[in-house]
Amino acid sequence: MELIIGGAYNSKLNFVLKYYNLKQKDFQNGAECSLDEAFDKKGIYNLHLLIKRFILSGIDDYNNIIEKILSSNIEIIICSEVGNGVVPVDKIDNKMREYVGRILSILSEKSVRVIRIYYGIPSVIKGMDI
Repeated sequence: MELIIGGAYNSKLNFVLKYYNLKQKDFQNGAECSLDEAFDKKGIYNLHLLIKRFILSGIDDYNNIIEKILSSNIEIIICSEVGNGVVPVDKIDNKMREYVGRILSILSEKSVRVIRIYYGIPSVIKGMDI
């Protein structure tokens, strides 16, 4: 599994599609895919939004989400970094921020490579260079 992280609108998905020679249809969009089919494709983008949707659906333990990810055959996970900046006042957004941080920590540990995208420029922070 490979993890791609970076700020919002930093071209994470564009980088992945070009670098891995994939199509957008190879990925689920965490903002709108079925919760049951979230990890059925080669990859997923907008993991942070999927995590929020899981919270809204009643999943109240981030370990359940980690288990769903790790028990799947997903190869590439793309997630925006949401842990910097102002702490959200909204309880759901604050919980999402916490869950994303905790989940990405585990996924970083389990991934063979972690790449941070900064305005379209990749920086490998774990694993083999690009």
